[in-house]
Amino acid sequence: MNADIQIQAIGLPQRDLLITMYDRFDSLGAALGLPPRTAEARHTWIGSALGQIVNVAAFSPDGEVVGHCFLAAEKPGSAEIAVFVRQEFRRRGIGAALLKKALQWGWAAELGRVWAMTACDNRAALRLLMSCGFRLTKPVSLEAELEIELPVFCAARDASAVSGSFARQA
Repeated sequence: MNADIQIQAIGLPQRDLLITMYDRFDSLGAALGLPPRTAEARHTWIGSALGQIVNVAAFSPDGEVVGHCFLAAEKPGSAEIAVFVRQEFRRRGIGAALLKKALQWGWAAELGRVWAMTACDNRAALRLLMSCGFRLTKPVSLEAELEIELPVFCAARDASAVSGSFARQA
């Protein structure tokens, strides 16, 4: 990944930066309808995403958000992960860096399992998730579910093992 790209925890204060990123985002039909296509639905979805247990973003040198990843807890110890990188910044390691940082903070938040859902034909997402340690659990005709058990990237549940607490930065 380009050393100029910074991965940081984000929260509601960065909402407008996320809106700008997603308003420029073209999902290319491969993300199961996310982010939502209409501005109103997209802005509501962004607010909901920012309320989740972990949120990280990739920032370009000029302060633009070029990628976003979040963990949405479904039950104690388990969360769904979602990752989005603007098209012009893909294939630079940003998605993997976002996933790894979100998984680190997920482990610090006492998650033991993280899962993802993607379209079966979204080869880029499948390749990214599997390269970060996810394994295919439920291939369905149109969707694939993958999961990873934590810890993967952290040796201990220690907030000092990650660069700051995501809860304090929100």
